[in-house]
Amino acid sequence: MNKQKKIFTPTLTHYKILETISLLNQGDNYPLPLGVYKILKGINDEETLPFRELKTFSTLISYSSKKISRSIILLVRAGYLEKIYDPKSDELYLKITQTGFDDLSKYKKKTKRDFAKKQILKKRTIVHLERQK
Repeated sequence: MNKQKKIFTPTLTHYKILETISLLNQGDNYPLPLGVYKILKGINDEETLPFRELKTFSTLISYSSKKISRSIILLVRAGYLEKIYDPKSDELYLKITQTGFDDLSKYKKKTKRDFAKKQILKKRTIVHLERQK
């Protein structure tokens, strides 16, 4: 029985993850999957405070940690990300590969899409009106 090998096609979510890790790596910062989740979810704590200005911060607020972790695993398996070992913490941190960086660059040139969260003006539910006499 021949199994066809599936070709991995990244989605917008994958590109947001790649962009986040790429921006972190440019500043010599290497995240765990939980760190990527915290940035994409928009969690404000002392660890994410320096990264609040990343354009991907708070852009996947409805995603669970599990869903983002699964997407990261797919990106590692497809060769877009690699894990680097830190002997001080005994952890494996994420680094974008040249393949991941090249594909992300092609995507950004092709789509001209900004990853930033769009600010939607909320409709006011209570308004103060002056009474007419």
